[in-house]
Amino acid sequence: MNILKHTLIVAVSLFLMLGVPFFTSDYFKRMVEGTDAVSSASVIIDQPSGNYVVLLNLDKHTDQDNLAMWYDFFEGREIDFIFEDIDCMTAQSDINGTTMAQSYRSRLPENQMKLHTIDGTLMLSRAEYGKFDVIVLSEELADFYTASTVYDRDNVAVLHVKGVTE
Repeated sequence: MNILKHTLIVAVSLFLMLGVPFFTSDYFKRMVEGTDAVSSASVIIDQPSGNYVVLLNLDKHTDQDNLAMWYDFFEGREIDFIFEDIDCMTAQSDINGTTMAQSYRSRLPENQMKLHTIDGTLMLSRAEYGKFDVIVLSEELADFYTASTVYDRDNVAVLHVKGVTE
C-alpha cells in the first residue's frame, strides 16, 4: 500500500511540475491547433521613417531569381514566397536600423530571417571579409561607421532604402 501511495504522490508531483506548464504553453496550443510557421499569421511591424542602407552578400545569394526577389523585398515591394533563409545583422547602437530589420522580419514567415545585433565596428569588419548575409543600417550610423568602405566590393550589393515618410 505504501508503494502505491508513494508512486501516486510522485506521479502527481511530476504532472504538476512538468505537465501543467507544458499544457498551458503556446507550443502545446500550436501543436493541438495544427498551425505551422508558414501558415500562422504574424503581426507586421510598420517600417520606420528615415533612410537606410541594406548590404547583401552576393557570394551567399547566387540564385539570380531569389536575389531579384530579395531586392524587391528590401525595397518594399510585394513578393512571392522566397525559398531561402537569411541572417540579418544590425548594429547594437542603431535603434532605427534594428526597427527596420524587425519590420523586414515581420513580413516574412516565422524563422526565415534570423536577426543578430552586434557591435557596429565588429559588424563592418565582418562585412569587409564577406562574413555576413544581410546588414541593415540607418544612413546616419552607416556614415558614422564609414560603411562606404564596403560598398565598392564585388561581392556586396548596396540598396539605399527610404522608410515611411511622415
